[in-house]
Amino acid sequence: MKKKWLGVFLAVLLVLTLFSGCSSKKSSSEENSGGELKGELTVWIHPFVEGDLKAKQTEIFNNVAKSFNEKYPKVKVKFEEIPWANREQKILTALASNQGPDVFYIIPDMMAQFAEKGVLTPITDLLGDDWDKEDFAQTTLDSVTYKGEIYGLPILREVQTYFYNTKILKEIGGDPNRLPTTWDEFNELAKKAVEKGYFARTFEGGNTPNASLYPLIWQAGGDIIDKNGNVVINQPEGVKALELIQDWYKNGYIPKDSINSLDHFTPFVENKILAAWGTGVTVNLMKERGFTDFVVGPPLKDKETATFGTTGMFVVAANSKNKEAAAQLIKEMTSTEHAKAFNELTKYIPARLSALSIYDNDPVMKQLSEYVQYARPGVIHPVARTVIPKIQAEMQAMMEGKKTPKQAADDMAKAIEEEKEKEGL
Repeated sequence: MKKKWLGVFLAVLLVLTLFSGCSSKKSSSEENSGGELKGELTVWIHPFVEGDLKAKQTEIFNNVAKSFNEKYPKVKVKFEEIPWANREQKILTALASNQGPDVFYIIPDMMAQFAEKGVLTPITDLLGDDWDKEDFAQTTLDSVTYKGEIYGLPILREVQTYFYNTKILKEIGGDPNRLPTTWDEFNELAKKAVEKGYFARTFEGGNTPNASLYPLIWQAGGDIIDKNGNVVINQPEGVKALELIQDWYKNGYIPKDSINSLDHFTPFVENKILAAWGTGVTVNLMKERGFTDFVVGPPLKDKETATFGTTGMFVVAANSKNKEAAAQLIKEMTSTEHAKAFNELTKYIPARLSALSIYDNDPVMKQLSEYVQYARPGVIHPVARTVIPKIQAEMQAMMEGKKTPKQAADDMAKAIEEEKEKEGL
C-alpha cells in the first residue's frame, strides 16, 4: 500500500514539476532579458553607401550588435557584407546548401519569391507583442506580408521621383515653384527643353522596369499583375505607358542610349538633361559632385499619382538554427534608434513613423518623405523577379522599333503567364 501511494506521490510531483517548468519558461525574467537565447547569428548586409561613408555604416551595425548583446549577452552577432550584384542567386545558393546567413536583406518582390520557395521563416508569431506594430504605416506592413504572414520588418522605404535642373528649368521658362504634376504638363516642358538642345529626362532602359516602365503603367491607372494574380500588363493602360516611352524616344526627349543605359546621372549633373529620375540616394550623389542646382518635383500622373519605391526589410532564413534570436535581432535592427541612424546616413525614408523626424531640418528629404504616400513596392508575386529580364527585353525591342507597344505588351503578358505556369501558379 505504501509503495502504491509512493508511486502516486512521485507521479503527481513529476506532473507539478513539468507544469512549473513550463510556467517558468514562459514568464521567466531570465528569458525576457535574453538568458534563454544563445548561439550565433550571421547577418548578410550590403554596401548601402559608398566611399567615405562606409566606415559610418560599419559603425551603425556595430552599434546594433552592441545594443542587442546588452539584452541577449549569450548571442554572438556577426555582420558580413556581400555585393549587390547577383545577390539573389548568392543567397538562394547558400540557403539551398544549408549554409548562408540567419538574417538577410531583401525587398518585397524577392520576399514573395523566396517565401514561395520555402527559404524564409514567417516571423508573425516570433515577434511577440512588443514590436510597435502601430509605428508602421499599413502600406509598409503590406509590403512585408505574403499570404497573411509577416516575413520581415522594414528598415527603409524609398521613393523615386524627378529632380529638375534649375538652370535649365529657368532657361526654358519653367517655374521651380510650379513643377509638372501630369504627363501633359511634363511633356510640354520636355518639348521646350529639346528645342533648347537639352534632353528632357533620364531614362535608363538597362535598369529594372521597377524604375522605368512600371511607374508609368501605374500612373496610367494600370498594373502588371493584379491582386488576384491576373496578368494585366497588356491592358490599355500598359500599352499607353509603352506608347509614352516610344514617343519620348522618337522625339528625342530621352538620350539615344536610353535603350540599354544604366546611368544617366553624369549627363544630368553636366547640365545636359532637364530632369533626373532618382531617389534619396541621388541626393547623396549630387552632394558628392557638388551639384546644388536642383529642385525636387512630384511623381506624375495620367489617371493616378504613383511611383515606385521599394521597402527594404530584414528576414529570417528557414534553415536558421536560432530563429527566435534572429527575430529578436531584426526587432533591434529596425528599432527607432537604429532606423534613424541608418536612414540618415543612407538617405532612405525610415519605415517607422517615429523615425521620420530625422528629416525635419532637411527640406529635400522631408519633401521626398511626403511623396512616400504615392510609392508602390513593386510587384509582390513569386514570379516578379524572374520575369524582369523578359519585361525589360520587350521594352527595349519596342524602343528599337522591332515591335509596336501593343505587341510588346502582349509578349510581356505571355512571358509572365509562361513563368506562372512553369512555377505551377
